[in-house]
Amino acid sequence: MTQRERHGWFIVASLFFTLLIVFGGGYDTVPVFLPALLRGFPNWDRSQVSLLPSVLAASAGISVLPVGWLVDRIEARIVMIGGALCSGAAFLIASQANSLIVMIVAYLLLGIGISAGTVLPASLVVANWFTARRGMAMGITNSGSTAGGMVMTLVAGFAIVHWGWRAAYIALGTPMILIAIPLVLLVVRSRPPGAVKLTVAQSADLLEGFETGTAVRTRSFWMLVIANFSFAFAATGTLIHMVAHLEEVGYTRANAAFAVSLIFGMATVGKVTMGLLADRMTARRALALNFGIQAAGLVLVFGVANVTILSVFIFVYGISVAAPLMLLPLVNAESLGLKRFGAISGLTGLAQTFGGTVGPLASGWIYDLTKSYTTAFELIIMINVLAMFITLACRSYQVESSGKAVPASARVTA
Repeated sequence: MTQRERHGWFIVASLFFTLLIVFGGGYDTVPVFLPALLRGFPNWDRSQVSLLPSVLAASAGISVLPVGWLVDRIEARIVMIGGALCSGAAFLIASQANSLIVMIVAYLLLGIGISAGTVLPASLVVANWFTARRGMAMGITNSGSTAGGMVMTLVAGFAIVHWGWRAAYIALGTPMILIAIPLVLLVVRSRPPGAVKLTVAQSADLLEGFETGTAVRTRSFWMLVIANFSFAFAATGTLIHMVAHLEEVGYTRANAAFAVSLIFGMATVGKVTMGLLADRMTARRALALNFGIQAAGLVLVFGVANVTILSVFIFVYGISVAAPLMLLPLVNAESLGLKRFGAISGLTGLAQTFGGTVGPLASGWIYDLTKSYTTAFELIIMINVLAMFITLACRSYQVESSGKAVPASARVTA
C-alpha cells in the first residue's frame, strides 16, 4: 500500500467517526427524541413535534448550496470543523429549551452544522482521494452516519430513561465539540498532495466534469434531482415516525428504540454492501436496486406487530433506508464529473432538502387525519418504485459529455 493509499484510508476512518458523532448523534436520534418531547411538552401535538425534523431537513438543505460552494474553494476540514461546532452548540441550546420556538432555533442551527460537517464535504474528500475503490471508501465513510444512529439512539434512549431528554442532548452534543473537531483538524485534507502551488479552487478546475451551468442542462442532473427528493421523502417520512409507530402497535418504549437502533445497524451494513455493488455494477444500477429493495421492505411494515415480520422488516428496510445517502454522490460523480462536485451536489441537494422537509410533515399530517400511518407508508412505497425507474434514466459522464457534441436528434438514442 502506497503512502497516499494509507493516508486515504486514515481519512476514511476519521470521516467515519466524525459522521458517527455528528450525523448519528444529531439527525439519527430525532425518532427517539420526538416521543420524549411529546411527553415533556403535553401541549404539543404530533404535527408540531414533526416540525423539528422538517426544520432540520430544511436548514441542512438550504445550507448545502453555500457549503457546496465553500468546499470547492477552501479546505474541507475548515468547513467540517465549523459544522461540528454548530451541531454541538445546537444540542446544548436544545437542552435548555422551554418552548417550541427555542427548540426550532436549535434544530435550525443543527441543520447548518450537519450540512457543513458531514456528508457533502466528506463525499468530496473521498471522491478526490479514491478512484478504483471509490464505492467501497464512500460506503465505509458514509456508514458512519448509520453506525452513529445505531450507537447514538441507544445512548439517547438510555440517557432519556435515566436522566431525561435535557441530559441526553448534552450527552450527544459534547462529543461533537471535544472529539469530532480535533479528529477532523488533524487528519482530513480535501485532496491528495501533488500540485502544492495550486489552491483548492484551481485544483478543481483541472478535474474532469461539467461546469455547473452545463450540468443543469443534462438529463442526469434532473434525474438526480428527482432521486434526491424521493430518497429524502421516503426515508424521513418513515424513519422519523418509526419509534412512534412501533409503540402504537404494542411495543414498549425501550423495545421500539432498540428496533430503530437495529435498523441503523443494518443501514451501516447496507451502505458498505451497496458501495461494493456500485464498484461492480455502476452506482446508477446499485441505487436503482436499492430503491426496489426499499419498496419491498416497506411492504412488511404493515405486519410489524408480529415479532418475526418485524425482524425481517428490520433487515430488508434497514439495509436499504440510508444507502442512497452514499450512492447519490457516487451517481453525481459518475454522471456529472468532479469539477464542480460541491456546487452540483448543493443544487441537487435542494431537492433532498424539500423531500426531507415535507416527508415527516406529510406522515404526521396523514396520521393526524386518519389516526394511522398506513396511507403514508403506501404513498412512500409508490415513491420508491418511481425512484427506481428514474435512477435508471441517469447516464454516464461519457455519454452525457458526448451528447453535447452531437445533434439533438442523435442524443435521444444515447
